[in-house]
Amino acid sequence: MQPFPDTDAQIVELVDETHDSTNRENFEERSALPLKHFGLSSHPFADCVNPEFFFRTEAHEESFIAMKQCIEDNVSLGLTTAISGTGKTLLTQVLLQELDSEKYQAVLVLAYPGMTRTSLLREILGELGVTDGLPHRATMHRLVSAIQQHIIQQYLRGIRLVLIIDEVHFLSADAVHVLRTLSNIEVPDHKLVTVLLFGEQSFLKKMKHPTFRSIFSRMFARTQIRPLRLNEVEQYVKYRVLVAGGRPSLIAKEAMEPLLERSQGIPREINRICHNALALAARSGLKQVDAESINAIQAAAPIES
Repeated sequence: MQPFPDTDAQIVELVDETHDSTNRENFEERSALPLKHFGLSSHPFADCVNPEFFFRTEAHEESFIAMKQCIEDNVSLGLTTAISGTGKTLLTQVLLQELDSEKYQAVLVLAYPGMTRTSLLREILGELGVTDGLPHRATMHRLVSAIQQHIIQQYLRGIRLVLIIDEVHFLSADAVHVLRTLSNIEVPDHKLVTVLLFGEQSFLKKMKHPTFRSIFSRMFARTQIRPLRLNEVEQYVKYRVLVAGGRPSLIAKEAMEPLLERSQGIPREINRICHNALALAARSGLKQVDAESINAIQAAAPIES
């Protein structure tokens, strides 16, 4: 007797495939709706780090200038802190773009929770492209020596190394002190590397501990990116809409105050609210995002100081 074919499995497979296809089409249609409805070339408030959309507020400009000055003046250590979502990571991307590759070798390392000093050194070496000949279990001394040799080689070629460490608040005291060691590499008249640290404000609390005191005192430039003010929220929103091919009045002026209140001036939260408000306004057939559309989007929990 021949077994019956597994028709149930075939039906389920067919239904799942159709269901997934329909979901995908619906998602793509809903995602494209604001673009089509408002005549945009791209999503102005997308959840991505795109230097094209970088809007320099007074606080961002001060931090950018200070960190750039660290590099140009051969300062060994600089620090920028900010509330999460205010644009410090985007600032690192802009710095990378702005530096002349013929004068500087700039590398970005993203720290993560539990990152050891050995892992940090290996990440730096990987970004520098210096991994050949290093054993898998190389000692910390060997890893530091490899970076030091690379720094000196670049110096002899007229190139200065710039290490940008993002999310530095995740690093332990030992890992941070390794960065201090690297920043101390020098010739008689100047340092050979600039280390720029970017982290959340919690890092400043860490710096008060005695184990961090010696490195904190060596940070010649310390800047802080604050949340946006009302006039900056309006400029920020208009700028991003213009970059995306929209008209500056796309989000109504009367929507700015509730937007500031609900976002607390945090650019990432402004992006989230505006992105969802644009989709809501498009589905409702509105020609402009009004205060009601902004207020309809759930606000984030209050930020702890």
